[in-house]
Amino acid sequence: MGSIWSLPYSASTSKSTTTIMDRFDPSNGVKPTRLTMGNYNDTVCSGDYFRVHFNPRRFVDANKYDWSGSDGIIRNDGDGDNGKPGVIVKRDDETGYLIINKPPNIPVHARVDNLLENVASSVGRMLWLERREEILSKSIGGDLTSSSSSSDSDEDDVEFWPSGMRKKKKNSNQKQKSEKLVYVATPQRLDQNTSGLLVVATKKSFASYFAKLLRTKTSGQLQSGGSSQSSCGVHKSYRCLVCVTPKHDNVASATTSSMAGEVQRLQKFETEGTIIKHFLEPSIRAPKRFVESVPEDTDNPESWAECLLKITNITNICTVVGNDPSDALATDLWGDFGRPNDCVGILELEIELLTGRTHQIRGQMAALGFPLVGDVQYGGAVPNTSSEYMKNCKGRAEGFLDSETLALQCSTLEFLDPDATDDSEKVQRSDRWLSFHLDGAFWTPFVKRYHAESESLSGAAMTFEGVGSKGDTREQQTVPADDQLLPPRVHLSPGNHKYVVIRATKVSNADEELWFVRSASPEECGGPYHVNVAQDLLNRLKSLGYSTTVMGGGRIDFLDNEEVSHAHVFGFSYGFGKGDHEKVANIIEENSDIIATSDMSDGLY
Repeated sequence: MGSIWSLPYSASTSKSTTTIMDRFDPSNGVKPTRLTMGNYNDTVCSGDYFRVHFNPRRFVDANKYDWSGSDGIIRNDGDGDNGKPGVIVKRDDETGYLIINKPPNIPVHARVDNLLENVASSVGRMLWLERREEILSKSIGGDLTSSSSSSDSDEDDVEFWPSGMRKKKKNSNQKQKSEKLVYVATPQRLDQNTSGLLVVATKKSFASYFAKLLRTKTSGQLQSGGSSQSSCGVHKSYRCLVCVTPKHDNVASATTSSMAGEVQRLQKFETEGTIIKHFLEPSIRAPKRFVESVPEDTDNPESWAECLLKITNITNICTVVGNDPSDALATDLWGDFGRPNDCVGILELEIELLTGRTHQIRGQMAALGFPLVGDVQYGGAVPNTSSEYMKNCKGRAEGFLDSETLALQCSTLEFLDPDATDDSEKVQRSDRWLSFHLDGAFWTPFVKRYHAESESLSGAAMTFEGVGSKGDTREQQTVPADDQLLPPRVHLSPGNHKYVVIRATKVSNADEELWFVRSASPEECGGPYHVNVAQDLLNRLKSLGYSTTVMGGGRIDFLDNEEVSHAHVFGFSYGFGKGDHEKVANIIEENSDIIATSDMSDGLY
């Protein structure tokens, strides 16, 4: 699998070119074209240019779905357990469109090096196979009902190339002409790693109609104050999971430095119906840069695109640290690793886009401090840099993005149903709205399991009032208390390893002190220094709203077996100084069944 692109030498004879090399300049209007099976009989001339992609980026998930089946239905293909789930939510062949539930990790259109593994090609192949069977059935039926056949029949010859999908007409007095068997276009786009409702046009008239609806979407929704059924004729909303990462230095003051405060900050956007605005820096590279205001030193401020969205609903928070249900949820969403260190919870939001920019939801939510779960580029996940995984990426720097699954879904799609006109190539707007909605996303089962397993912990939770997006009082939302998420006071790794002792005080109550002792091997903490031992614990405490100080360090020789658990505290830290080993031993014994001893002698390292 791969692709071949061709640029004939004859392109250099165009009126717009002056030298042979000019044909490689896109500004001259001459670009390479992708070769398909339909080009199998083309003639190659001296000087023709070919670009061969023999190691394409693969999107194998495209082969895991039944592109002709209904969404949520698994139809067995006759090979036992090899049934594939369908994706079609609505199909209207007369008007010329499909509404599909696009799976994640599949691009909408062809990539430069991979023509086949995408939505457009998968739908096109499905339609082509249906059309092929229809033509063959008619041909067989004709043979059965006809008493004779003629070699010079006027019947159309069909060329069954999946890429060309064309029907050739023969005429003795005219040159051969071709007519497309199927038509596929994607007027709506979703990112490769985004899932949800997607419009695929199967007639040019509908493709043109829906593209026009999208072009007028922004102005129409702004004029109607963001109404779902505005004058623009199309409305989309998205469902996503965002990371909750409390910070001390948050611009909204100390009241938002806790997990509950961060949730309340988002709720304020929802209850007040705030239109959240950022500006997108003009750049073809990703990740994109989203800022609250255009920098004063920019040369062309008009080139920064305005980005607008609204948060219309917020669900209950789920923690991803601190207990077994939380740890299981984190593993479901990020795998064995991948959760950002400072992420302590997740929230599901419903978002309405008022403008349509590249990476808009991803970039704007990250700019607010709430990156999407799974989004490596914008801080919602840690990239997999293991040697085994990078080997599978085959040396591509962007390889870790290939399987990045974003917690982002187009969950609602509404548009005005078109009416036919006297002109078969055109349709016109009606006043009838079509509405499609997905009840859940790929992460919904994970969240349901989390809530079911967390019921026993509900007694240790705090609640706060929320207000719905339309002003109605919502049920109390449950937010686990920050103390419930605290790491263990003592965590020791077996063996002779470096340790740190940390004092933590609550920002809202500096008189309350908590002490933490941690020792770890270099493999466990990611480095050979005391600062490596301390880093994860400091980040965890900071995210929960605590001010922290490393009070010193040294070494702990920890023996843990069935007969006795003993920890000996000694040594010093070059970076943090010598810890109070006697106090550390007392902390260990007060918070565990470990027998602890200490040695404050100098010279021990």
